[in-house]
Formats: sequence, structure tokens, C-alpha cells
Amino acid sequence: MGDEEVGQVGRGQVVESLESQAEYFEIDTLFDGEPVESEENGSDVFTRPGVNMPELALLRFVVLDDDYIGDDFIGQYSVAFECLQPGYRSVPLLGLAGDPLPHASLFVHVAVTNRRGGGKAQRRGLSVRRVGRRGREYVSLRHTGIKVVDEGFKPASGPLREATDLREDAQSATVSFKEQCGLPPVAKLKQCIESLASRLQSAEGSVGAVMVLKEGYPCLEPLHTLPEPTRKVLTAYDAMIAAQKQLIENADVVQERIAQVQREGMEFHEVLSRLGEKEGLKGRKQCKAVESFTWNITVLKGHCDLLRGAKVDSLDVLRQLALASEACGLTCSTSSSSTTSSSAVAELHHTSHQTAGRRGSSHGNGRI
Repeated sequence: MGDEEVGQVGRGQVVESLESQAEYFEIDTLFDGEPVESEENGSDVFTRPGVNMPELALLRFVVLDDDYIGDDFIGQYSVAFECLQPGYRSVPLLGLAGDPLPHASLFVHVAVTNRRGGGKAQRRGLSVRRVGRRGREYVSLRHTGIKVVDEGFKPASGPLREATDLREDAQSATVSFKEQCGLPPVAKLKQCIESLASRLQSAEGSVGAVMVLKEGYPCLEPLHTLPEPTRKVLTAYDAMIAAQKQLIENADVVQERIAQVQREGMEFHEVLSRLGEKEGLKGRKQCKAVESFTWNITVLKGHCDLLRGAKVDSLDVLRQLALASEACGLTCSTSSSSTTSSSAVAELHHTSHQTAGRRGSSHGNGRI
């Protein structure tokens, strides 16, 4: 991170020696370590040990004046981790109230690597790590030191793993399908269906597969023998539909199990200090127990929201696939089949919007 010359508001001078800070905020991480600050070629380098859930992470830049009288604050800027773009960027600075500071910015270089520090920076919008379940990282709840509270949180470990698997399996399957279509992970599903439709088109003008609805899910059935590359694309499509189906049909049950643990955990909130005293926790240990309890409640609430949002996204994926298949002529040509297909597409569209309206709701507020 290199500091550009930043003018101090209301002081009428330019400061050449500044102190820069980078802070990360997220509700779900596997690493307890703080960001590491070092100096390289005259510039400050901030390294975060790991970000487990980039969807919920924020990066905040803060600029302070080393030679200050009274107030050392100069400017700040916060950005969602998912909105970070790799490479050299100019970060505009804002005041405490969010008002822009004229001609004040930071010149930074952003790089997102894998956990071991290698690999290329991830593309924008691709937060899913395509790894199998064996190499997948799961969030864990913290130990509070209060036996009855820890026993209450223990049943959540299984549902939390299931929620992570459902979300990441669906994301990974979707990315695989896009790559099989020869498109980047940020491509739209309509582009994928258009690419697939061109491959399924024969020289005579007939299509090699049609979209049929099986239990309400848009599936592609081949009409004749297809080339190996095209069969691989259809296999990736089937895997994506299976992953979306698994998420849609199990999300509510898993979410309710997590929400139940959250509600039961909130019952300890008012008596947490008294329970800690019974366990002999005092001072710093008591504060640590409260922090761990707050962390656990926040993680449970966050996973409920993520799973609810993932189900809404999966329903929208099905709607997009059905509409794109119909637009590309991959639906059945008979009138009765066409009527059934159109009705099912309309039903998917209606269901998706109905669920989206409930996306902001939650099971208990979980606030401390």
C-alpha cells in the first residue's frame, strides 16, 4: 500500500508521512489471527491470514496522521470483499460522516491468493473455492467455558456443515457447467444455454436434446447420440440441477435446525454472567465467554441468512434455465408439451419471486 499525498481537511497543509491501516470485518472466519503488517519497497503491506466467507467480509482503510495534535484521523473507506478487483487501484478517502475528501486517495495493490499464499488472484464475483468435501473448510463455534451453554451449541455443528456443503456444492456445480460451456464463471446462465443450444443444433436444423420438467426441475434429455464434448456439457448440466435440487429441498430443514439452536442459545443471554460466575469465570475469562457466545449467535444467524439466500438464488437459477431453454428452442415442439412447459416456467417464475420476498425475514433476531 502506497500513500498518496493527502491534504488534511481544515489544516491547510499537505502531510507526506502518514500511517495507514487495513482492517477486516467478517462474522465467519476460521482464523483468529490479526492482519499482518510489513514493509516492502517502501510501501506498507497488509496480509490477512484467511477469509472464509467473503460474502460477509468488509475491508476498511484508515489513514491517520503520525504528527497530530488532538485528532489523528484523516480519512477512511470501506469496501465489500466481493467488490475488490485485483491489481493497482485508487481508493478514495471519506470523512467520518462519509463525505468525500477532495483529492484524497490511497494507491493500493490488491491480490487474493489461496490459503497457502500461492495461486492467482480470484476473479471478481467468484468466491467459491472448487474443492471436494474432503478438503473443504468449515466454520466452528467457539468454546465459551460454560458447560451448559457449550452443550446447547453443540447440536449446531452438523447442520452448519450441511449448510456449507449445500451452498458450496451448488456454487461449484454451476461454475463447472459454465466452464464446460467454455465460458468464464461470471457468465450468465442464458449465455451457457445459448452456447449449448448451438452445439446441439444439427446440420439439418434439428436439436439434439430438449428440456423436460422432471418433478418441477428443468432437465435436458438427449434425442440421439451426441459427441463426447457435448455429452460432458450435459453431464455437467445434470450435476448442476442435482445440486440445486438438493439445496432447494433441504435448505428449509437445515436452516430450521440451525435457527432452533440459535433460539435456544439466546435464552442464555440474560443469565450468561451469572452462569459464568458459577463456573468460576472472572474478569478476562468472563469477557472471553461473552465474546464467544456473541460470536456463536452471530455465526448461526449468518448461516441461516446465507442458506435462505442460497435457496432463493437456486430457484432463480431454475427459472433462468427454463426461460433460456424456451427462448433457444430446446423445449418440446408439440402443443400440449409446449403448454405444460410454459405453465411450469411461469410457476417457477412465480415461486422465485414469492421466495425472494421472504429473503429478508429470519428466525429470531439473534441480536446481542
